[in-house]
Parts: sequence; C-alpha cells; structure tokens
Amino acid sequence: MDAAALNEAIVADRQAGLAPWLIVASAGTTNTGSVDPLAGIADVAASHGLWYHVDGAYGALFALCPEGRAVLAGMDRSDSVVLDPHKTLFLPYGTGTVLVKDRANLYAAFNAHADYLQDVLDAVDELSSADLSPELTRHFRGLRLWLPLKLLGVAPFRAALSEKIHLARYFYEQIQRVDGFEVGPYPDLSVVIYRYLPKRGDPDAFNQCLMGAIQDEGRVFVSSTRVDGAFVLRAAIVSFRTHLDEVDQALDVLRRTAKELEARR
Repeated sequence: MDAAALNEAIVADRQAGLAPWLIVASAGTTNTGSVDPLAGIADVAASHGLWYHVDGAYGALFALCPEGRAVLAGMDRSDSVVLDPHKTLFLPYGTGTVLVKDRANLYAAFNAHADYLQDVLDAVDELSSADLSPELTRHFRGLRLWLPLKLLGVAPFRAALSEKIHLARYFYEQIQRVDGFEVGPYPDLSVVIYRYLPKRGDPDAFNQCLMGAIQDEGRVFVSSTRVDGAFVLRAAIVSFRTHLDEVDQALDVLRRTAKELEARR
C-alpha cells in the first residue's frame, strides 16, 4: 500500500460524498510476506480520524525480535491488530488473537444485557470476557499460549523468530548464486519469492514441473503462488523444525532438480 495514494483516495472519496472509516494494512502478507509502510499509513489514519487495523496474522509476532521490530515499526499505532500464535509462535492450531488498544471500544461493541445475567451485574471492577466478544461462553483457548510462555518465557520464541528472518535472508542470497534462478523483493520477514528461468520454453510450466518433481521426491516441501500473473515458487520459513541444515538441503534439492529438468528439455 502506498500511503500517499491512500491519502489521495480518502480525500477523493470524501469529496464524492462517501464516508471512509477503516484502513486495513498488512504486517506481512501470506502470499509474499510483504509489509506495508505501517508508520506512514498510521499518519494517514490519524490525520483523517479513521480506525486503523493491521492484519498481522502471519507477521505481527515478529515484533518480538529486533529484526522484525524494525520492519514492523508503526504497528503499535494501530487501533487493532490480528495475530496468529499458531503460525509464528509455533503453537497448536486455533490460537488466533485480535487485540484492540482501547478496551472500551470492545465493550461498546459487544456488551449486552439479559435478565438471566442479572446475578453478575453487581460485580465491582469485574469485566466478563463475554462483554468483549460475540461469545457468551468459550473454550480456554488462551491456555495454549499462556502455558508455553509461562514455562519457557519469551526468550526462546524471540530467538526462533530471529532465526527464521535470518534463514529467509540467507535463502534469498544463496538461491541467487544458483544459475538460472531469479528472486523477488528482498524478504521483509520470512517469505521469499523465487523461480527458475529455463533457457527455453515456458517459465511457468517449468516451475510447475520443478515444484512437482521436488514434492514427489519428498525431501523438502516447495509451495507456489502467482505474482502479477506469473507462476513463482515460495519459501515460507515458519516451522520451528526448520534450521540452517534444512535450508541448505532445500537449496541443494532445488539446484539438482532444476539442472536435471533442464537437461531433459
């Protein structure tokens, strides 16, 4: 997202009689791991008095480590942010979280009264979680997050997140040293976009074959996406089991398999 273009669009909408109220920025897209200029967008939101929400489902938790904090500067100025500990805090699936800066906004949105709840209305300084979400009752989902942090502290998670960023940067540099490969933008967090350019033939078809051959071999898993219509490969380094040895193995498999496929053409 371009902050200047965003500002122009808001001004144009208001001149057209519309009433913009929400800006949603990305703290790491799922597709490419790209981070919007969060501080600049925060300035735009503040100048127009709009609610500023950040989608950090994949990337927000990288703010725990210094490398990620630098990339995500400005996220702290948002009114709300969504993040998924089951992704980049390496926890069991189902621990998605939304954080809202001003609790009063949640209360105003979800608080409701019913006669069968009258016994709890006189509680002093007690705020029920039922007043802060659509759910009246819920599972103790927070246990999955609370217990690992209680037992281990934040330090190992911070170290793991730093490692994933450095592994992505390492992969980005190393894949460019393999003849035939090109890369996308420098990784903001831990996702790298790349593909092989064959000497002849369709690059999209070649990379689909390359991905299929690697997946069939089963040593590493390669995913794909499309950027501007082009079929590209995607390294998303978010597993707690992924370390330097695994990244080097992936590079070796990519190098060898691409060479074998090129030789058959």
